[in-house]
Amino acid sequence: MGCCGVTYEEEIEKQVSDYIKTLNESEETKRKLLQEVHDDLKKKILTDTNYDPSKKEYVEKTVNYYKSFISMKLKENNNSNDNKILEKENGKKPEQKIIKENKTEIKKDKEETIENKDEKNVDKNIDKINKSLNTEIKEEENNINENKEEIKEENNQENKEIKKELNNETKEKELNWRDLMKDDNNFDQKIPFNFQEISYKLKKAAEFPDKLNPFYTISAIFDCTKFFKEISSALSMGFSDITEKCGIMRQRFSEYPEATDIQNLLQTEMDLNLHKLNGDNNKKYGHGNDNYKNYNSACRTFLRLLWFFEYLTDVFENVLIDDGTGPIKKILGDSYDKVLAPHHTFFVRKAVGIALTFSSAGDVAKNVKIIFGYKEYNDEARQAIRETVDLMKIIWKGGHDFYEKNELLNLE
Repeated sequence: MGCCGVTYEEEIEKQVSDYIKTLNESEETKRKLLQEVHDDLKKKILTDTNYDPSKKEYVEKTVNYYKSFISMKLKENNNSNDNKILEKENGKKPEQKIIKENKTEIKKDKEETIENKDEKNVDKNIDKINKSLNTEIKEEENNINENKEEIKEENNQENKEIKKELNNETKEKELNWRDLMKDDNNFDQKIPFNFQEISYKLKKAAEFPDKLNPFYTISAIFDCTKFFKEISSALSMGFSDITEKCGIMRQRFSEYPEATDIQNLLQTEMDLNLHKLNGDNNKKYGHGNDNYKNYNSACRTFLRLLWFFEYLTDVFENVLIDDGTGPIKKILGDSYDKVLAPHHTFFVRKAVGIALTFSSAGDVAKNVKIIFGYKEYNDEARQAIRETVDLMKIIWKGGHDFYEKNELLNLE
């Protein structure tokens, strides 16, 4: 719901009104402009959805449209006033004044050359110029009308896009993140890796890094595990614990219906002194025989998902550095040694090493084309990967900052 029950229409009208007040126009002109905007809004805004400040881009688009709308109205008024002044001064329309002036000049030429030219030829020249002037005036009028139609069509198209975005936003609100989180179909390893879908989820998660959206963040991490499945089934098995941790996060959110975002859930566990529980040390912290004896905290779980996110970010950054000919398994191994190995036990490190050894992955270019869906490993593909890396860093930092602030980076 929006702030204080203000609708999109009311918020738009308020911002446009503030803009009109700054114009160097008469109060009567300002009043008429505001009335025209009000009437136009009534026709265009078909939803009574309350304004959500976090979605301000829709309002900004509409306000910018009305600024253009007001500018066009003022220009029309100024042109109309200029024409009236000309009519008052000359008793004729501007076009007629031009014709009159040209006729006067031709007649003057006629008088100057009458001794050398036949009078009938001069009259013919006058008629010819008059026809030419009339043709030019008509062409200019047609051009003005065509421009008006183009502006009208552009405005109509922009209004349609705004309405479509508002409707899409309403549908997303109806199906909130908690419903999406509960749906097992959104966490299915059988569904193949889709780079475009992951990019969309990363963009949504990165909108509010200090209040990470649970569904878009966790489902993006879950889908990223499919990246390894595309490379090698052996590698996919090596990162199966990440999908399990995504399942733990889903379970925790189902248990805390009041949690609004990931950081909020982590804070709730801290307030309940449950943040250190990992399923093995629960008895140590006084939960050996109660409902929390097997509890795996979201705090500990999400920290490990952030490690994985950091690892994947490093992999993508190394892919960008490579010219496309290097073996992808080397990049995977180097990033593992740098990011994840320091957090893993000897046995886990060995298991990952074996998985990399038996991986059938090819070079970087081959894998980029297969995984990211590009025909060539070119600048377009690199740009898409770079944008993905930037989004992942924003999300990682949003989570990491919380752990650093609360001194939770070393949860066992």
